[in-house]
Amino acid sequence: MSANTFPAQIEPFKWAEQGFKWSGQLPLSRFVRIAREAVGSIDDQLINIDCKLSMDAYHRIVWLDGHVETKVPMECQRCLETVEIELVSDFHLALVDDESLIERLDEDADFIVLGESEATTKGSYDAPATADLLALIEDELLLLMPLSPKHDVCEHKHQPAQEEVVEEKRDNPFEVLAALKGKLN
Repeated sequence: MSANTFPAQIEPFKWAEQGFKWSGQLPLSRFVRIAREAVGSIDDQLINIDCKLSMDAYHRIVWLDGHVETKVPMECQRCLETVEIELVSDFHLALVDDESLIERLDEDADFIVLGESEATTKGSYDAPATADLLALIEDELLLLMPLSPKHDVCEHKHQPAQEEVVEEKRDNPFEVLAALKGKLN
């Protein structure tokens, strides 16, 4: 599939039965929340994606497995220059349409409950559960983005130069009190 045929909305259960797989590259600009954090031009930035859907033996839980990687230009919080932040994620997400299925998952398994918001907005509870594949992948990458991006080593050129601090000798307040006490006695 090409980048133009990447499916944004999927029906996980139907597509898992068909053995959905997708591998390719998408422009970083398609991931709006990540693009907002980027600095400079991201026109040439790409995200490499490999993903597939599979179903458990009971046909009630769909697994989204994937590997994504990209580099996002962000502003270094030390020197205010651009720093390339590498984002690499291997994920294994359970997609369920019923919260009662969550107890069947391992306690450390990541999961998404599908259908709650879609059913209320469509007005029909019989509508098939859909998922925004682009948003699911973007969520995985957002979890990796640092709150305060920094170079491993950089110059603090936007901070004032550190001047030598001349320490002045101060009297110990207890010594002063002891001297006063000695004068009174």
